[in-house]
Amino acid sequence: MVDYNLLRKIGEDIKKHLDVPLYIFDTEGNLIYGKEDFFEKKAGFLDLMVEYIEERDVYYIGEFTCYNIFYDNNPVFVIALKGKTEEEKKLILAISLIFRYFDENLSKEDYLINVLENRLPSSLLSYYAHRYKIDNTVSYNVAIVEVENEIEDAVKIVLNIFERKAVHVIKIGKKRFAVIFPSRYRENLVQLFKTMKDMIESEGYLKNVKIAGSFSSFPLEKLHVAYKEAEKALFFGEKLEGERGIYLYQDYIYSEILWGMDKEKAEEFLERVNIGEDLLKDEELMQTLNAFFRNNLNLSETSRDLYIHRNTLVYRLDKILKMSGLDARKFDEALLLKLAITLAKLYDISR
Repeated sequence: MVDYNLLRKIGEDIKKHLDVPLYIFDTEGNLIYGKEDFFEKKAGFLDLMVEYIEERDVYYIGEFTCYNIFYDNNPVFVIALKGKTEEEKKLILAISLIFRYFDENLSKEDYLINVLENRLPSSLLSYYAHRYKIDNTVSYNVAIVEVENEIEDAVKIVLNIFERKAVHVIKIGKKRFAVIFPSRYRENLVQLFKTMKDMIESEGYLKNVKIAGSFSSFPLEKLHVAYKEAEKALFFGEKLEGERGIYLYQDYIYSEILWGMDKEKAEEFLERVNIGEDLLKDEELMQTLNAFFRNNLNLSETSRDLYIHRNTLVYRLDKILKMSGLDARKFDEALLLKLAITLAKLYDISR
């Protein structure tokens, strides 16, 4: 049984993006969506339509482009666009794909994948959210978890960290899955991700677990933005701080901007600000600098973050100054260091 109210909502969603009239009617000629005067003005349209009711391709009646929607091999309703150009044909085929989601009866996992990839109109998004009891009145964050082995154990561990009804897990590969969780958990995302990483590695006997997440929270209809943020955080985090294993999008927004930079210009910049290849290859000093930048050049916070004595941190920063000629404790020079390191790693440039 087709929900006509939902069809009307979908029709309304689609119409917002069209410049031509859209009509939906059932196989008995009852108008489901569109202007009521449609049939009065188009006398004889339904008589002609009977000839095409089994048609499975685009067809034309009068000045309209039409397409039949089938469920279980039975024609259920018809969509029509005013106009007969190639543009209307392309539009009606694209629109038909949306209506086929009714027939596909999306599983919860397929539904959430479509939400993350922004494939559903808002009416269908709400329809399936209600069906699967997913609260669409709250905002969510998205995290991507990547492991070296099979993900089954990691998924079970993550589900036990959150309230079962609050979190949703979607497998997006043999070694990667996405975690959708309410914004109330985002008070300290770094600590949350660290807990997830530690528990997966200790209880699941897995190594090199990587977790990347969106920083902002989004309602269900904008969840694809959070997913994109998590994907970018994972991409840039692995390039710039592979050893860290926990990546937040907010830490790499500048990297996304630099990623569009011309490589020749990046090389020219690195020639002028020559920090030395030895510094780039020193994992301990790179880890120290990354932590120092994350903690806003604060010596005390960075020492706690790295579990080292303040004097040890000062010693390392002095060593970086000798190697690069730049003092990370001074904002302008720290900025140059940050840019140079980021460009060198993004574009695999050695100097």
